[in-house]
Amino acid sequence: MHKIERQDRIMDLLYDNGSILVSDVCELLNCSDQTIRRDLQELEEKGKLKRIHGGAFIPTSEDRGVPVQLRAKLIVKEKMHMARITADSLIRDDDVIMLDSSTTCASLARHLISKGIRVTIISNSVSIACEFSSAQTNTGFICIGGRYAERSGSFDGPEAYNAFCGYIADKAFISCNALSREHGMLDNYDSQMEIRRAILSHSRERYLLVDHTKFDDKASFIIGDLSQINGIVTDEQPDDEWMEYFDRIGMKVIW
Repeated sequence: MHKIERQDRIMDLLYDNGSILVSDVCELLNCSDQTIRRDLQELEEKGKLKRIHGGAFIPTSEDRGVPVQLRAKLIVKEKMHMARITADSLIRDDDVIMLDSSTTCASLARHLISKGIRVTIISNSVSIACEFSSAQTNTGFICIGGRYAERSGSFDGPEAYNAFCGYIADKAFISCNALSREHGMLDNYDSQMEIRRAILSHSRERYLLVDHTKFDDKASFIIGDLSQINGIVTDEQPDDEWMEYFDRIGMKVIW
């Protein structure tokens, strides 16, 4: 298959699905990983898509973040690792916890539900709501409603924001699209930024769950400074610059 034909096929897949995994495209087009990654780089340089670790998607003017359908397929083992250590280290029976609509928090909810841990989850995540639809568990759930946002798999808008503001949780767990030493926690979507701000401001303890790909990545909106956070859970030890920074600001980091 010639390059132009191959890249046209890649764009067809993106238009049909909104996002793609490199591994799936390699199998479908019978091409090497290196070839597909070169194609994606060329297409990104032409402004036709945005690459991420292991895939690509077409951003919209309203939301330049990675669609939840793609995020759910990436670094699954790492997210489950973070879910387990978060549950073991930071969550206690009878806690009321707020979770955002990230796939990392969905992994945490899935772990809590499967283990029947006696907590109450407050969330606007459709994925988390679906976990409860077929579960018999001691874990409780309060679903935050609002405008349905397909790309984030969540309910957002003023209704969701106001609903979160009606509760006080023992602990909040959020993720973010990028983490910056200069600007703190960053998001790609202003509505999700506002929801995460509400979650943080209505919880007694606040924790950030971020995998290694989020460190020094880029995003458009500032959620807040890291001084708002009690601790960070990640999937591997951050590099020396980040560890020196965390030591300097007194940030607890678990991996």
